[in-house]
Amino acid sequence: MDYKSTEKNLNRPNNISSKFFLSETKIPEEVDVLTVSFFGNYPQGSSGSDTAKYISKQIISGFINFDPDAIILDFRALTYNWGNSLLRIFQDISQFKDCGNTEEEPNFPVLILVSEKSKAGITSLLTPSNSEKPLEFIFEDENLALKEAFKKGKYWLDN
Repeated sequence: MDYKSTEKNLNRPNNISSKFFLSETKIPEEVDVLTVSFFGNYPQGSSGSDTAKYISKQIISGFINFDPDAIILDFRALTYNWGNSLLRIFQDISQFKDCGNTEEEPNFPVLILVSEKSKAGITSLLTPSNSEKPLEFIFEDENLALKEAFKKGKYWLDN
């Protein structure tokens, strides 16, 4: 029997793109913060499955290529209303960065930037149904997100 392989390319949805940004400011310690920015439209509901896979692949690629100490997911230029497939990115981040942690070790710091295009959908997706407390890892201001990312990145490195 002859075995054959067929060349395959990674699927990239045409409704979304991304860019990577690495922090230049190192205050007060050497903490590298990676921002992955996403642009475009996230399809609603289960139609967003391929887009969620693309977002996950980009984030994991950023971990491999830049080895950051904290990450900011910038969804300000992404129109997002709803779709549970986006939750996979947090599962993938945890699997990649937190696997093997003890209960005493902190989880890898993940912060989120939103705008009016994504705020309601992201907040609704990530807020537990029985909670009325605001999520402390979602920001609209990039400087505030970076400040918190440096703080959480330093804590993650030290623990």
